[in-house]
Amino acid sequence: MSIEYADEKLMEAVYCLATGSGRIQERLAAAAMVLIRLTPDDFPEGDLRRIFEGVDDDLTFEQPEGDEGSISATLKRTSDEDARAIAQRIVDLYHAVSRLTRER
Repeated sequence: MSIEYADEKLMEAVYCLATGSGRIQERLAAAAMVLIRLTPDDFPEGDLRRIFEGVDDDLTFEQPEGDEGSISATLKRTSDEDARAIAQRIVDLYHAVSRLTRER
């Protein structure tokens, strides 16, 4: 894929965070379902890739139980404060990627 694809998916994720219904964890789950389409290879090597990998890790670190997925398992155990911090990192990553694509 490309950085332009990452920009598009990050914009969709930010839209989910801003307009979705429910608690921050529910909006973050919707954003995560968009972000799972991205891989580290969609970002240039360096800071942007590391930030994406960190966000991905933040959304999937818990082991699922039963038929739940790792995103659901993680967000069930994520506090509002931590969820807001993850959401902020997604927004910041979107802005950085968007700037990069405009400069090209």
